[in-house]
Amino acid sequence: MKKLSIFSALLVGAFLFAACDADRDDNPVLDLTKTQDPITMNTPTFAGGFYDLQNTDTIFFACTAPNYGFPATVTYALQVSIDEDMSNPTRLTTTYSKNGMDVASREVAIGVTKQMMDKKQLKQEDFPVETPIYMRIHAYIDGVEGTDTYSNVVKFNKVKTGFALPDVEMPEQLFVMGDFTENNWEKAVPTTPVNGATSVHWRIAWINKNGIQTSPVKDVPNYADDYITVSYKSKTAGFKVDETGKITADTEGWYTMIIESKCDNDKRTMELTFSFEPAEVWLIGTSIANADAVGKDGTKGIFAQDDAEKGIIANCWKEKDLRENFTEYVKFETPTTMDGEFVSPALTSAVVGDGGTRAYVKVKSYDWWKSEFFVFEKKIVYRGNGGDQERVNGYIGQKVRLKFSDDTGELKK
Repeated sequence: MKKLSIFSALLVGAFLFAACDADRDDNPVLDLTKTQDPITMNTPTFAGGFYDLQNTDTIFFACTAPNYGFPATVTYALQVSIDEDMSNPTRLTTTYSKNGMDVASREVAIGVTKQMMDKKQLKQEDFPVETPIYMRIHAYIDGVEGTDTYSNVVKFNKVKTGFALPDVEMPEQLFVMGDFTENNWEKAVPTTPVNGATSVHWRIAWINKNGIQTSPVKDVPNYADDYITVSYKSKTAGFKVDETGKITADTEGWYTMIIESKCDNDKRTMELTFSFEPAEVWLIGTSIANADAVGKDGTKGIFAQDDAEKGIIANCWKEKDLRENFTEYVKFETPTTMDGEFVSPALTSAVVGDGGTRAYVKVKSYDWWKSEFFVFEKKIVYRGNGGDQERVNGYIGQKVRLKFSDDTGELKK
């Protein structure tokens, strides 16, 4: 495979730097009342050539940087259209922080495929196709309205592409939005895959009659953009999922939501099946070692290591026994309000180094570590499909406090 360097690198656009003297009145200010000046993308001397997107890894694009009057962090995105006037262009998925961009040819192919299906009503069997395409660069300061600027349009006379759409698969994460996130997609919180089971996700969420929504983006679901037909169903009585994916609960509260996906890439369908359980969070590991703990069956002691001489068997990692027999020592208190905290029992053993202070949510029959998480710098970090998490030291009397409305928490007395 080869890399096509289509556009030569351009000089970096000039920036006007802010004055250091606070008493000066000429510090640059971003004027959003004016349309931003366009940026320039070079037209290649060989624009009349032939490009086979199936046999190219990446394409290099470059443009001048926008001049906002001061140094700014700029986001760059590529747009493609099969119409010269760039009507209803398709935006490529990846964005860039520099004005020199190595763009995956497959992303361009996906954009062209969508254009041909939308505007020419082509079907999969109509590919491969050869067509002129038109591209431009969109630059902006992320989150700041009025900073958008566009480059000139560059024509590619003949581009060949096979049928290219994103694979139908469970997204790496789904975002969950509802009353508990102030019905704001920007505050939506992610689902987490069960470790080793990418088609199964889980999430603790506050669900009521107003409902929650899941989406692969922090916005209304956009599956149709990739020609994916999604269906939804609930397996749990007392919960409903409508045809738009809105989930409601007859009884409001905190629940563990489990999402299982079934995807068919040929039919471009994805079935999402939801099940729900009362939200329960558990401690496990050496931080709960407690020789004085008494189980419901009368057994005494949660131990961190074996001691054959005394007949002691380490049980601080035996999740089923801990949940069922030593519940009061390992189960978090579940809040009854939407803005409440999940609070653990006090730790009974100081832990430094290996072992750590650890927590999890039980998901179906998977082992506890497959749905493990903990607090790092006051943020909940989920293990998901990552490796073993860093260890967190814990001390006697401390409690773990978690807020799943914004994935924050603390370990403190």
